[in-house]
Amino acid sequence: MLRAYFDDSGTHDESKAVVVGGLIGTVAQWKGFETAWAAKLADPLPEARKPPLQVFHLSECVGRWPGSEFAHYTDAERDAVIHDFRQIIISSGLIGMGAAIDLVAWDELVYGRDEEGIENPLEICAARCIEQAIAIADPHPEGDAIAVFFDQGIETDNLHGIVDPYTYPLGRPRVMSINFAQVRCVLPLQAADMVATEDYWHALRWIDEGDSAEARAHLRHFLAHAPAEAFILGREEIAAELERRKAERDADDDL
Repeated sequence: MLRAYFDDSGTHDESKAVVVGGLIGTVAQWKGFETAWAAKLADPLPEARKPPLQVFHLSECVGRWPGSEFAHYTDAERDAVIHDFRQIIISSGLIGMGAAIDLVAWDELVYGRDEEGIENPLEICAARCIEQAIAIADPHPEGDAIAVFFDQGIETDNLHGIVDPYTYPLGRPRVMSINFAQVRCVLPLQAADMVATEDYWHALRWIDEGDSAEARAHLRHFLAHAPAEAFILGREEIAAELERRKAERDADDDL
C-alpha cells in the first residue's frame, strides 16, 4: 500500500492562489520518515540547544511569528532547521505533488457565473492531487492500494462529495480510503505542509511573473533532490475548461 498526505495553503481571505500539496510513499518509507521527523522535533537544533518543537509549520518558521516556537530563532537557525526537516523528506524517498489555481483569474472568469456543477478551487486541487496519486501508484510495485489523508481543516460535506467517489472503483490501483486528520497530530501532514506552503509561495510568484518566476532556494533544493510534480491552473487553463464545459452542454442540448 501507498499512503498520500496532503495539506492546503492559500485558503485565507484575499489570497491570490489556492494550493493542495503533499507527498506519497510506501508504508516503510513513511515509517522511516516518522521516526526521523519525531527525533527532529524532539531535538531540532542540538548545536543551538533549541527546545523541542510541538509541531513544524513552515510559514511560522520562516516568519518567526511572535508567540510561535520559532520567534527567537536567528536567520541561520531558521534556515538550518528548515534544511534539516526538508532533508528528512528527501532522504525518505517520498514523491512530492501539488495542485494550484490562480484565484485572481478564477474570480474574474468564474465567480458569479451560473456554472452548473463546477467545483470550487480547493475541491479541484484536492481532486487533482488524488488523480496524481493514482497516476503514481499505477506503475509502482507497491501501488495496489492507496490511503489518502487530508488536513481536517478543509473537511466539508461538499469536499466529501468530490473525493469519496474515488474510493468506489475496484481494480488496481484502488483508493482504499479518504481520511481527514489534524496536522498537529499526524507527522506526515507536517511534511505535506512544507510542500503545500512552498508550492503556494511559488504560485504567487508565477501569477505575477509567469514562467520566468524563480523558485525559492529551499524549493530549488527540494526539486533538485526529490521526485516531484505539480500543476497550476492559470487564466488560459481556466478559460479552456469553461469552454470545454460549454461545448459539452451545447452537445447535450443538441441530442
